[in-house]
Amino acid sequence: MGIDLRSVPVLLDSEPLQAIRSDAAVWENASWRPPFGSGSGFGEPMPEVNKAMLADRPRSFDTFKGPWHSGSRSYGQAEYALDPAAYRQLNGYEERERSLPYRIVHGDRRFADHALATQGIPWRCSTRTFLLEAADVIEARDEAAIRREFSVKEMAERGVYKTRPDDDEDEVFAHAMDNLQRLAHYYRDIADHDYDLIVIMD
Repeated sequence: MGIDLRSVPVLLDSEPLQAIRSDAAVWENASWRPPFGSGSGFGEPMPEVNKAMLADRPRSFDTFKGPWHSGSRSYGQAEYALDPAAYRQLNGYEERERSLPYRIVHGDRRFADHALATQGIPWRCSTRTFLLEAADVIEARDEAAIRREFSVKEMAERGVYKTRPDDDEDEVFAHAMDNLQRLAHYYRDIADHDYDLIVIMD
């Protein structure tokens, strides 16, 4: 059992997304059906709000593939790798949640107070504008400077998900850099098609 990170391209300003964001009952009924989940509804018709969201898509949901869609759970390592020096200065989850690396990887802000994934983790979201800003930050990173601060031992001590103290540091660093580059490409792909993003950890 573990926590997967998945993301759903959406139009945050659309009528169906506003309904889901403002009404807990609407969200509850829609959250486990496409595009958020694969629930069949046991023969029940798909809610109209889900149909409207799917109709908003100029391309299939499955055409968008970020670095975590293959089952990788190394998103915490990518967050750390964006700025290891800043990461070690954070005191507690509240500070971490406000930090730019966290917001880049996990979504800029909470989607709605009532929107919680199965393990109680809040849904988060990023606008198209933020996705482009995030991609700029990722692509402007100084890999040499990051490598000097990068420490697998520190990640393990701080509980960065899926990090063990005996992991090969060069391999973990290379993997994190690759994931960040793929994330920037993914964000630009979504933004180029005028989508925003919902990020769900469950």
